[in-house]
Amino acid sequence: MVLSKAPWSDLAACRGEESHLFYSPDNAESRDARQRRERRAKQLCANCPVVEECREASLAQRESYGIWGGLNEMERRALLRR
Repeated sequence: MVLSKAPWSDLAACRGEESHLFYSPDNAESRDARQRRERRAKQLCANCPVVEECREASLAQRESYGIWGGLNEMERRALLRR
């Protein structure tokens, strides 16, 4: 889950074993499974030392998939519309 080797990305909590939580495994993921996966990913983001940098980068680059900076796709789109 690294944008382009940003200086902050090495410190991101999403690096490592649980990186799979930040993206849907496929289109067949049930709503409940997606909510559980996203909730766990957002918990990791909540304790991440670079969550703000990640969020800002994802908004600037208009990331359209995954959890970035503690926000899912819909939450990022809503922020960008404001």
